[in-house]
Amino acid sequence: MCNPRRVRVRASSRLTRMWQEELSRTGRASAEVAGEASVRQEFGTLLGKAARRAFEAALGADTRWVWRDGVYHLELETGAVAYHLDTGEIEMTLRLNDVVTAEAEVTRTLTGTVEVNATAERTERYYDDSWAGLSKSVAEHTARQEAQLRADRKAAEQAAREEEQERLAGQRRLAGLTDELDAEARERAERDLAAPAERRRAELSRDAAERLEAARTEFLRPVHEVLAVAYRDAILEYARANGAEALRVDEADGVLNIQFEMEA
Repeated sequence: MCNPRRVRVRASSRLTRMWQEELSRTGRASAEVAGEASVRQEFGTLLGKAARRAFEAALGADTRWVWRDGVYHLELETGAVAYHLDTGEIEMTLRLNDVVTAEAEVTRTLTGTVEVNATAERTERYYDDSWAGLSKSVAEHTARQEAQLRADRKAAEQAAREEEQERLAGQRRLAGLTDELDAEARERAERDLAAPAERRRAELSRDAAERLEAARTEFLRPVHEVLAVAYRDAILEYARANGAEALRVDEADGVLNIQFEMEA
C-alpha cells in the first residue's frame, strides 16, 4: 500500500420545469321574460244604444278602469282587458311570465418555464496499487456518481424554489384580474342570455294563445260587473223618470234584484 491519491470529478445537471396557474370566474345573468296573446270581440255594438251609453258611463265611473288614449284599461293578475270606445270592442290580453338565466365562465391562464443549471463536485481517494479495491477507475466512477447525484439534487431543489416563487407571483397577478374577469363573465352571460330569452318569450306567447280561449270567462267577469251596474242605473233612471214607487234594490250572491211599482 502506498500513499493514497485523490480524484475530483465535477458533474452538471440541467433541469427544465413548466408550471401553470389558472383563475376561473363565473358570471350569471337573468331576465324576466313575458309572452302574451290578445283577442278582440264585439261587445258595445251588441248592446242597445241606451245600454251602451250606460255601460260606457259606468266604465268611466269605475275607479278600477283607467282611461288612456281612447281606451278603458283594466289590469288583471293574468293580463289585461280593455274596452275600445270607438269600436265598442273588448280586447283581452293574457300574459305569461318566466325568468331565464344564463351562466358563463371566463378563465385566465398563466404559464412559465423554470430552467436551472447546477454543478457539484465529489472527491474520492484511490491507491496506485488498488489497495482494498480502490483503483483510480473505481474512484472516478464513484466520484462521478456522487457528483451527479449532488448536482441533480441541487438542480431539483433550486428549480422547486424558483417554480414556487414564479407560481406565487402568477397567483398574485391573477388575483389582480378578479374584478376584470368578473365583469367579462357577467357581460358574456348577458350576451348568452339573449337567445334563450327570445326562445322562451316565443314559447310563452304560444302558451298564452292556447290558454286565452279558456280564460275568456275570467277576463269578461269585470266587464259583466260593469254591465250589471249599467243596467241597474239605466233601469233606476227609467223608473224614477216615470214616477215609479216602492223602489227597492237588493244584491246578494251576485244577483241584482230591482223592484218598483208603476202605473200601466
